[in-house]
Amino acid sequence: IYNMESIVYRTAADYDLKKPISQQSAFVKLYCSEALDNIADLAVQVHGGMGYSKELPIERYYRDSRINKIFEGTNEIQKGIIAREVIKKNGKM
Repeated sequence: IYNMESIVYRTAADYDLKKPISQQSAFVKLYCSEALDNIADLAVQVHGGMGYSKELPIERYYRDSRINKIFEGTNEIQKGIIAREVIKKNGKM
């Protein structure tokens, strides 16, 4: 979780410095949404059947983690942005 916080702050600092952050922000969105999904999935597994129950907040975290992969550009779109920026930086585009 701390590494996610760190890359978000670093990207925000680069944005404040007017640096281009297209690739960096796509990576942050991709990495954080995938990590959150893995963490939420693990939490559900740890709690077993109760992890799906609305009695625990984990059920909500799991649902929210799934939608984060879709909102603000799907993870597949983020991968495309990252690839395009890498190609552009290497002078192939």
